[in-house]
Amino acid sequence: MTTRERVAQLLKAWPKIYPTAHCELDFRNPLQLLVATILSAQSTDKRVNMVTPALFRKYRTAKAYADAPLPELENAIKSTGFYRNKAKSIRGAMREIVEQAGGKSRAEQTVKRFPDQHCPSGRGQ
Repeated sequence: MTTRERVAQLLKAWPKIYPTAHCELDFRNPLQLLVATILSAQSTDKRVNMVTPALFRKYRTAKAYADAPLPELENAIKSTGFYRNKAKSIRGAMREIVEQAGGKSRAEQTVKRFPDQHCPSGRGQ
């Protein structure tokens, strides 16, 4: 059995084994989930959910995150801990997404394709 077949089998069985499982992070699209996931390292989901609403209002696209001044982004996520590394990881991942999308305005859609390609900077495998 290949890895893909095992993963497909697990995905099919997962809802039966864990019927009430859900993600504790608040997000509305794959781009927001990526940011929230990066922020969740060494932090609680509760803390991340306190920080992300303002962050998601301020930065709506991958390009906005990629172009954000580092000190400004660091200040916005400071309370999650390890904010300097997290800010660099967020900007690096977003720059990679913008590059993959060829600078198109819909760069956040590129996030959906990453599982088939590779993980952007700062995102766990």
